[in-house]
Amino acid sequence: MLRNLFVVLFVAIFIGSGRGQDLIVTTEGDSINCKITKAEPDYIYFTFKHKGEMRNTLLSVAQVKTYTYNYYSNSEVPSESSVTNFPYPRFRAAINGGWSYRTAKITSNIPSDLKGYVEDLKSGYHYGIDLGYFFTEHVGLGLRYSTFRTKNEIDNVYVTYPNGSSRYGKMSDDISVNFIGPLLNTRLISKNKKNGLFLNFGLGYMGYKDESELVSENFTIKGSTLGLCWEVGYDIGLSDKMAIGFQLSLMQGVLSRLKVSDGQQTQTIELEKDEYENLSRIDISVGLRFNK
Repeated sequence: MLRNLFVVLFVAIFIGSGRGQDLIVTTEGDSINCKITKAEPDYIYFTFKHKGEMRNTLLSVAQVKTYTYNYYSNSEVPSESSVTNFPYPRFRAAINGGWSYRTAKITSNIPSDLKGYVEDLKSGYHYGIDLGYFFTEHVGLGLRYSTFRTKNEIDNVYVTYPNGSSRYGKMSDDISVNFIGPLLNTRLISKNKKNGLFLNFGLGYMGYKDESELVSENFTIKGSTLGLCWEVGYDIGLSDKMAIGFQLSLMQGVLSRLKVSDGQQTQTIELEKDEYENLSRIDISVGLRFNK
């Protein structure tokens, strides 16, 4: 009697410790042998065997007709399987580049014959890199570095000094604006998990530098401020791990103080409110995306 009891207990423990395979039937009539890892109101997450490898993926509830736990007595998914794929990409690296336009108006104190020169300095190019990690399918955090560049020069510029003398020469500006800071990333992924709509917000350091020349006199003008970034982008998948992305960004920042150096001494200039240097610009970008 006692022996029979041990046999019954052994069989019960053995059966209880086994892992049955689950069944998902899609609305298109396909049957998927898998192990369901999580069932939510919108998605069914599961692990399955594909070409000898264990993979994680998901289906929307709208794509699932029925699902049944422990439908099969034996499971192809080992209990200690090493699955490296997530149901959605968690890591994202983006390389961006494109055209930029500074949105600030030209102040009225700029001489009329120099307004065209200043207008040309409003257009330029930018490039940068983003690194991000998504904690959920829709929300993640990242880090951005980007730089904006523009330059211009003209000849036959004259300067009149307080003593009444004048000099002629070249005027040039070589401007760069750098941004570095954290990003809040949000996204909506398509059903095939390759395409995605992104809405991002960033807050960080914005640094300004102008290597300027005025009639044979060289100056370095610097400033820094808090920068903001607002953007929308869309990635089009080229493969499971690579995409091409298009992005529209608004970068914002205002300088109230400048440091001007002529190579021998540096002067700090506090700007009046109507003289603030507006660094705001629009970036139109295209680039490659790497997902994992």
